[in-house]
Amino acid sequence: MKLLLLMAVAAGCVALSFAWREPWIGGLGLLIAFVAMFTDRDDVRLDDERGTYETTKSVRNMRRHR
Repeated sequence: MKLLLLMAVAAGCVALSFAWREPWIGGLGLLIAFVAMFTDRDDVRLDDERGTYETTKSVRNMRRHR
């Protein structure tokens, strides 16, 4: 949600730079977009992070040796 909000603000700044013919506003918008891209985190949980003590590799090894 934060990424979407920051990208909307960045797009608004770039659009305003064309409307007001002020290049620094567009630069600010590009800077906000750059910060938004690199501060976004991936909230998808991996199999290893689900709270079990067995890793995915160990589970695969156990199933293979049956």
